[in-house]
Amino acid sequence: MNTLTRLLVLFALASASAAPAVAEVYKRTNPDGSVEFTDVPSKQEEEPVPLNPTNTFEAPSAPLQQSTPKPKASQEKYSAISITSPANEATIRDNTGAITVNVSLTPALQSGHKLVLLVDGSQKGESTSGSFELTNLDRGSHSLAAQVLDDAGKTVISSTAVTIFLHRQSVIKPKRFVK
Repeated sequence: MNTLTRLLVLFALASASAAPAVAEVYKRTNPDGSVEFTDVPSKQEEEPVPLNPTNTFEAPSAPLQQSTPKPKASQEKYSAISITSPANEATIRDNTGAITVNVSLTPALQSGHKLVLLVDGSQKGESTSGSFELTNLDRGSHSLAAQVLDDAGKTVISSTAVTIFLHRQSVIKPKRFVK
């Protein structure tokens, strides 16, 4: 078979499969009185059942909606962010490792933005009020920083890092009481 013949056969098969399926429907009554509908006539004298045309529906076109870009609210740029408590190089003694961190932000936190606290470079909390409660922090030196993130997660403003020193009583060497 040459290439042209193959293409013609392929085109004929594709055209036949794309055509709508039209079949005759035949009705017969069986000896027990039951009615049967089929697409294969059992006798030559059976007449096809006249069928109404298939229901069709033409969907109305949807009106195009103009997308209007949302106007950005007049958002002020942040002028300052700082950790107000604890102070830089503060020594904190707490056996539970609980620390409250307060952050000051000017102007106030804007819609769609969030305030996050970084402890040793890892995000440890989110706040809208500027107050963070840290629990079970390990003893030793820690670096604290605050950031404002926009709705896309990009940093808008960052505070300078504050170093704190947390002292917790050791389980290995418990505090000795002098008598």
